[in-house]
Amino acid sequence: MAAKRTGVKKLRTPEQARQHLRDNGINVVEFARQNGLDRHAVNDALRGVGKGNFGKSHEAAVALGIKRDPNSCTNPPTSRQTPTRGAKAGKAAAARVGSAKKK
Repeated sequence: MAAKRTGVKKLRTPEQARQHLRDNGINVVEFARQNGLDRHAVNDALRGVGKGNFGKSHEAAVALGIKRDPNSCTNPPTSRQTPTRGAKAGKAAAARVGSAKKK
């Protein structure tokens, strides 16, 4: 039975990310320059120092493929649902309709 393919990339470990850079002939400084990152943050992410939860270290971990991009799953490309109007429009819409009738 064939495995299903999904659009989600598998995350790398810091060692796999370092090996990926070696395989492509890119050093840490060049990778940081290409991605607009701080070289110290990239090096710390590759060494496994810190968790990479915020700021520069998080951006470096996402660029290296160690962490997921937080917007990759939360923002769908297109939505098939259209907003509905009517009874569930809310109090503000009901107030506008009521004030329009008084005039």
